[in-house]
Amino acid sequence: MPSKPAQYKVGDRVAERPVVKMQVWNGKPVDSKFSQWRVGTVVAIKTKLNKRKAKENYLMIQWDCLGTPSEHAQFRICHLDKLEELRKGAINAVG
Repeated sequence: MPSKPAQYKVGDRVAERPVVKMQVWNGKPVDSKFSQWRVGTVVAIKTKLNKRKAKENYLMIQWDCLGTPSEHAQFRICHLDKLEELRKGAINAVG
C-alpha cells in the first residue's frame, strides 16, 4: 500500500500540470510560454517502487489526442477543473 492514497479514480478527466518555460536572450527573459498540456481520462492506477523502495502511484491515461494510453507519475497530473487555477498560479510565480 502506498503511503498516500491515489488522488484520482478510474474515469477522472485530467490534464498535464502546467509548467512555465522561460526563453532567455542575452541574459534577459524574453517570453514565458506554457508547455502544451494534454487532456485525457484515467484508465488505470498502478503502484510502483521508486529507487528508495517507496511505493508511488502512477496513472495510465488515455489522452484525447493519442490512440494508446501512457503512464505518468501522479504528481505531474491535475484534475481538469483545477487546470485554470494552477495555470494562473504558475504565471504569478514567474512574475
